[in-house]
Amino acid sequence: MTLKGFALLICVWLFPLVLAAAPPPTVSATSGSWSAETRAYARVSAGQEAVMSLPFAAQVLAVKVQPGVRVAAGDELVRVDAPELRQRLADWQQGRHQLELARQRLSVLTQAEREQAVTRHERLLGAQGVAQAQAGARRAWERLAADLDYLHTGAEPEALARRLDKQGIRALAQALGVLRAPFSGVVAGPAVVPGQQVAAGQALVELESLDQAYLEVGVASDALDAWQGGETVWHSTSGLVILVPVPAAPRYDPGTGLWLLRYSATSSALARRDGDWVRVRHQGTACPVLWVPSSAVVARNGKSWCLVKQGDDFKPVAVHVGSPRAGRVPVLDGLAAGAQVVSEGAYELLYRDIKSLIRFED
Repeated sequence: MTLKGFALLICVWLFPLVLAAAPPPTVSATSGSWSAETRAYARVSAGQEAVMSLPFAAQVLAVKVQPGVRVAAGDELVRVDAPELRQRLADWQQGRHQLELARQRLSVLTQAEREQAVTRHERLLGAQGVAQAQAGARRAWERLAADLDYLHTGAEPEALARRLDKQGIRALAQALGVLRAPFSGVVAGPAVVPGQQVAAGQALVELESLDQAYLEVGVASDALDAWQGGETVWHSTSGLVILVPVPAAPRYDPGTGLWLLRYSATSSALARRDGDWVRVRHQGTACPVLWVPSSAVVARNGKSWCLVKQGDDFKPVAVHVGSPRAGRVPVLDGLAAGAQVVSEGAYELLYRDIKSLIRFED
């Protein structure tokens, strides 16, 4: 045995005597709260994406935007001339006129019935004519309103009727023939040029949202419970972006073996990273724990242990712990509040078996 090995043997032999003379220091396990913190990767996708088209054929008069341009909801994108839109306005105008005539006729018949100039049956036929005219005008308006919805042009029938009476069919159709942005975003690319004839359903403009994004976070099956509740965030250069869970069951990805959790976020920085992978952090729901110094917890045989004082002796107790914070370890299970644990030398006490301490050298 070398001199170094012999010295180590003497130290180990004297160690119990030193302990007997000077008991190791202890501290009380203090109550508190702790939440698990985990990190994972998430794939970003644009919150809104629209390829806009019209339900009728039209000629492109002007393209108001270029790829990469940011637009607000309601901004002009493409101006068109659409014969079918003029026809919708004409049908609605005719339906309104027919309704007005049917109402006038019913008014005359009602007065004539009072004067016994017509029968009640004739007056009821007039009322039936009003109902039929109302149904026809309503159908004409619904067809027109559907076309205006594709243009993303909101219009109230009363206000539009006044404009129609004042401007006429052709002028109003020209004013309404504007495809507008349904939401704030960036233009991915117009698919048309001025003068082009487009068919019904043909793509005109592609628009992507800049304000909202969705993220799918890949989580291992044994970590799913830890991701329920708490708060999930993404660290951007300008600060934290809070991710809002989308109420949907986790989706299994056979390619990675992970479960995908879906989140939404209102963040232009995230929306611009469409298709990218970002790292997110999840802070779990706080749970009650007992805090002990990091030096009081020892790993052995795949478990964590604390040495708990019991009378004049110390007993190793298996504990379930979380990740340490600022030199302390949260004990989730295994200790009672107020338990006295060894705060210094716990490792040596637990490993004081001579076979694990002495190393012979040739």
